[in-house]
Amino acid sequence: MSNGHSIVAPQPAWWRDKTKVLLAIVAFSVVLMVAGGAYAFAHRHDTICKDRLPPKAQRDYGIGQIQYLCHDGEIVTKP
Repeated sequence: MSNGHSIVAPQPAWWRDKTKVLLAIVAFSVVLMVAGGAYAFAHRHDTICKDRLPPKAQRDYGIGQIQYLCHDGEIVTKP
């Protein structure tokens, strides 16, 4: 192959069309937003404290860890 041409795999045709690429990005973004909203909706009643009340106080306990003080005196550490 000394004729100066290199062998390169052909690129898919839809990558050349900017409209299709932008539509694919928008569609993927919408799917991610819907999935995030569904996750948040499914976990909307999750609480840190067992008494289902918000914590009374919180403080940083270490790198990425927080201690929560609940109304019943329980201390919960979450990463």
